[in-house]
Amino acid sequence: MKQSALNRLLPFALLVTYASLALATGGSPAAQALSRQQSEDSLRNAADGEVFALANSLPRIEDPGLALLAQARLAATQLNAAEARQLVTRYFADGARSPAERVLAWPIVADASFADGDYRQAADAAHAWEKALTEQGASADDRANALQMAAVAEQFAAAPKQQVEAYAPKPEDVTRDKVGLPRSITVINGKPQEVVLDTGANLSTVSLSTAHKLGLRLLDGTASVGSASRQAVASRIGIADHLEFAGLSLNHVAFLVLDDDQLSMPVPGGYHIDAILGFPVLRQLQRLEFTSGGKLLPSRSDASSAATGNLRMAGSDLYVNVFLNNIPVAMHLDSGGARSALSSGFATEHPSVIKGLKTHKEHVAGAGGSRDNESAAWPQVNVRIGDQQTVLPTLAISLSDAGNVKAPNVLGGDILQAFDHWTIDFQRMQFEVGKPLAKPTAKPRAE
Repeated sequence: MKQSALNRLLPFALLVTYASLALATGGSPAAQALSRQQSEDSLRNAADGEVFALANSLPRIEDPGLALLAQARLAATQLNAAEARQLVTRYFADGARSPAERVLAWPIVADASFADGDYRQAADAAHAWEKALTEQGASADDRANALQMAAVAEQFAAAPKQQVEAYAPKPEDVTRDKVGLPRSITVINGKPQEVVLDTGANLSTVSLSTAHKLGLRLLDGTASVGSASRQAVASRIGIADHLEFAGLSLNHVAFLVLDDDQLSMPVPGGYHIDAILGFPVLRQLQRLEFTSGGKLLPSRSDASSAATGNLRMAGSDLYVNVFLNNIPVAMHLDSGGARSALSSGFATEHPSVIKGLKTHKEHVAGAGGSRDNESAAWPQVNVRIGDQQTVLPTLAISLSDAGNVKAPNVLGGDILQAFDHWTIDFQRMQFEVGKPLAKPTAKPRAE
């Protein structure tokens, strides 16, 4: 497809986004067209977080169908689920599609609908995705993502839809726990409850004992999907009739309910999480500013529609365009993660960075278990977000994945806390940081 024909398909706002990203990353409309395999790879990689690379590649995707899917994926990354679904519908209207083509299309609808809270449509799309994978002869590992999404979305589809009762933004105190996670107090069903504030959680979560304590209504049925390389985790859905946080009042808030031991981590002295406030709730605050002084300052966004910021959604995960020693990297924004880290995919793409670095094995703990991982230590990394920058003393780069689970590049607390504040604006899809904090200087030694 010629560039002029492609442009006529694109909403103006998206064209501005693609043009600006192409300039920022050195792309050019005159660059060589991508092969079909390269175009498909760009789509698959975007589902794993490489959303900014897909925007840069779009002008070079010549296949009309793949160009439509690229537009759909990029619309979903800006939380425009309606446009994403419309573009995928146009893709299917162009003619019969093979299982391989449907495998590319249905995850876009599933992801966009899930992030939008349309769980019935997400479940239907995930089932269609799994069916296409089966027809393609995919392995159980490859089908695990689709099956897991279908199972969880089916559960959430049976719950009443979350509703905003009122919103009058007010500040909240935020503290850091023993592993560096941000915690605050919310009121659930009239009872105060400490929660971890986690932008990296695509669902709010509670332990089973906490669900009982707060009087959550547990829905019938459980979801448990695993595979040869993925441990099955049984889950239920609990509904909080009412939740209040930072001046926001919500009705019918759905929580993923896990057994208590699945929210315990093998940290010296013990560590447990009772509740996590995730994306579906935090998004309703519109604009969140976390200060270095331990405050959450929510506010209404002043944008009337989504703008072309540096924040994107892949699946149900937020990604920020970050420059590391001038290398553009899509990093998963995880305020519930204490440390930033780079994936094995980064290691593969940038062997010159890895060359000569010290490597070591570390024990990685998380909800549901832990594993050993080999990683390299990248020292003195310049981190630039927007027009602000800081230097991270060391950044871990993973050298292997856990089975078929592709770990993302993570933007965690060590970078976030290096600035005097950081802000998410969901309406503008913009992530900003304040001025870098001064590094403490050593006191002179007494003679």
